[in-house]
Amino acid sequence: MRLQDRQIVDQGLIDSILKDSHVLHLALNDGDFPYVVPTNYGYKMNEDGKLSVFFHGAPQGKKFDLLKANDKVGFEIDDGGALMPSKSAEASDNSYWYRSIIGYGQAVQLMTRDEKMMALQTLLVHETGHEWSQIDRQTLDFVSVFRIVVENYTVKGHIEPKL
Repeated sequence: MRLQDRQIVDQGLIDSILKDSHVLHLALNDGDFPYVVPTNYGYKMNEDGKLSVFFHGAPQGKKFDLLKANDKVGFEIDDGGALMPSKSAEASDNSYWYRSIIGYGQAVQLMTRDEKMMALQTLLVHETGHEWSQIDRQTLDFVSVFRIVVENYTVKGHIEPKL
């Protein structure tokens, strides 16, 4: 990481970024060029910082086909950020507040109803703030659900100072 002062290692702040953000940009191998698709996500972080990220989608289509061909993925999550406008006439004095997580790992398709239920509940709790008592069997049988077994990630931010 070029700007070491922007690296974030505090586990509480990392969890805050994961909680506050809602779009995962998933990078897949598509031959000569990467294919990036935005999706919502859920996550689990264990005590030693091991991260798992869950996403879902239709059981057919480009994303599904690329994952079947190569399960190595990259991802990026950010909180959307905000412009830090310049107080001077210098264009280069403008900047941007942001917090982001960039990583890579292996996307593993979850196959059992129990695995899918756990992952979808994790995703729904992250996105809606509460558990859902019913996820019907037909949905569980239809939807494809993946867990990214994260091998490595870095967290970076240009964080607005608290006043």
